[in-house]
Amino acid sequence: MNFEAASAVLAFPRIMPAQRKLLAALLFSLCAASLAHPYPACAAAFFAFLLLPFSGLEARFIRRRLRAINLFLLPLWLLLPLSFSPLSPPVPDETILPLGPLFILPSRFATALLITLKGNAIAAALLALTGSSSPAENNRALRSLHVPDKMIALLIIIQTNLELMSRESAQVFQAARLRGFVPRSSPASWRIYARLIGLLLLRSWQRARRVEQAMLLRGFAGAFPSFPQSGTECRTDANACSGAFRVCCLTALLLAVWDFMI
Repeated sequence: MNFEAASAVLAFPRIMPAQRKLLAALLFSLCAASLAHPYPACAAAFFAFLLLPFSGLEARFIRRRLRAINLFLLPLWLLLPLSFSPLSPPVPDETILPLGPLFILPSRFATALLITLKGNAIAAALLALTGSSSPAENNRALRSLHVPDKMIALLIIIQTNLELMSRESAQVFQAARLRGFVPRSSPASWRIYARLIGLLLLRSWQRARRVEQAMLLRGFAGAFPSFPQSGTECRTDANACSGAFRVCCLTALLLAVWDFMI
């Protein structure tokens, strides 16, 4: 394998065709979601995080997305081990720790760890494989996979406007801080938070109306047009991309087989 092919293998999350990236991400996500043991889940997370440096995405963008995923999973670590009744534990001879009116089941921490590993593996794989594609490439790939037009339009609009809404949210809260707002746990602070969120929702609704009107004026009829693939998107080694695609799919299948054999 020459130097160009080796570079293509290392950078395959960025230069692989969008259709293959979607298929690889779907297969990997299904296999990772079906894992029932921590060691295969840890290997899946390691493989997915290994793809991130070669995806071409900014480190700050990756950290922000993974932080949101882990903040969403954090309540599992706080609520899943708790139980209101010590009767009928899920595991025989399980240790039960009393905590006032509640009971802590330590074995459920392993379940929270398993869910966290699988969630991070799926999120990292989706970021590395699909996050590096442009909306036009994802539109073309979804059409080639015969996804309904309404679902394609919804996904493309979300992809194109998510970062914009994130920046607008940051501007709203920054404006509040510049006007002397200091976050506290007092009722006044919660009222200000509610007003800021309401203002953000109102701005989102107004922007959505403007975007809808602009799209209708440009002839939008429920489906985005799909343009043929340009030649500049196919300048990498096809054999290297095909081999990298097989490696990704084979890794997902091996993880599923490993989990089944444990």
